[in-house]
Amino acid sequence: MIINFFYTIVREFFSVRVSILLSVIILFIIALILTVAAPLILGWVDRKFAARMQSRYGPMYVGKFGLLQNVADFIKLLGKDVLSNAYVDGLAFNIAPLLSSAFAVAMISIIPLGSASLEIINLPYNLLFIYIFMALSPLLVMLGGWGENNKFALLGAFRGTAQMITYELSVLVVFMSIAFVSGSFDISAIVLSQSMVWNAVYFPVLFLVFIIGSLAVIERAPFDMPESSQELQAGWRIEYSGLRYGLLIVGDYVKLLVISMLAVYLFLGGWNGPLLPPLAWFWIKTAIVILVLMSFRWSLNRPRIDQLLDIGWKWLLPLGVLNLVAVMVLWA
Repeated sequence: MIINFFYTIVREFFSVRVSILLSVIILFIIALILTVAAPLILGWVDRKFAARMQSRYGPMYVGKFGLLQNVADFIKLLGKDVLSNAYVDGLAFNIAPLLSSAFAVAMISIIPLGSASLEIINLPYNLLFIYIFMALSPLLVMLGGWGENNKFALLGAFRGTAQMITYELSVLVVFMSIAFVSGSFDISAIVLSQSMVWNAVYFPVLFLVFIIGSLAVIERAPFDMPESSQELQAGWRIEYSGLRYGLLIVGDYVKLLVISMLAVYLFLGGWNGPLLPPLAWFWIKTAIVILVLMSFRWSLNRPRIDQLLDIGWKWLLPLGVLNLVAVMVLWA
C-alpha cells in the first residue's frame, strides 16, 4: 500500500502523529494529481479517437500532436468568469461540482492502480466503497439541477436521476454476482480468482450488463440524455461555467477511467497475463476498454429517455437478477 511506503520514509524524521499527517497530505496530493491528469489525458484521447472515427485530425497545433490542447483548455476554464443567474441556490449550485470532484479523488484513492500493492489507501471491501460513490451521483445531479433554478436544468436533473437509479441497480447485481463467485468484495481477491479463467468467459451476459449499466450511470454517450445538447441545451449543467464546469468534467473522465478499470478487474483478469509484467497487462487491457467505450459515443444512436428506462427495468435488471440466481445455484 502506498501510504505505508511514505509513512516508513517520513517516520525516520518525525514523530508518529506528524508522520501520519504528512503521509496523508502526500497521498492527497498524489490522488489530486492523478485526478487532474485523468481528464487531461483521456480528454485528448477522446478527441483524437473521435476525430479518427470521423476522418478528421483532431487537436494538432497546441503541443506535439496537440497533446497540450486539453491543458490549454483547462487554463482557459480557470480564467473564465464564473457566471450564473441571480436566482440560483448558492449551496446546492456550488456543492455539486465540488462533491463530484471530491468523489473522483476518493475513487482514485481506493481503487488499485494496476496491482494489489498500488493502492493509495487500502480499504476492505473497496468494491462496495466505489459503488457507494457511484450511487451518490443522482444526489449530485438533483442538487445541481435544482440549485440552478432553470427549467432545462431541472428537466435534465429529473432525467439523470431516473436514469442513474435505474441502471445502478443492474450494476449492483453484477457486483453481487462477481463477489459471490470470488467470495469477496475486495478487488484484489476478485482478480486472484481469475488467475486461470476470466469471468468474462463464464459470465458474458453479466459483462454486457455491466458495460451498458455503467455507461448509463456515468451518463456517457449514447446514454447522455440528461445533457443532450440537441434537446436540453446541456441539460442539468446549463448554468455551469468556468471552474465549476471544469470540476464536473474532471468527475466525468475519472468515472470513465474507474469504470474501465473495474471492467478489467471484474471480468478481464485484472493484471493476470503471460510474458508481460502484471502492470503492463492491466494498463493494456484498460486502454482497450477505454477505447471501446469511447467508440460507442460516435457509433451508436441516442435512445429516447423512455426507451432507455424500458431497457433498464425490463431487460437489463431482469437479466442481471437471473444471472445472480444462476450464480447462487451453481456456485453454492
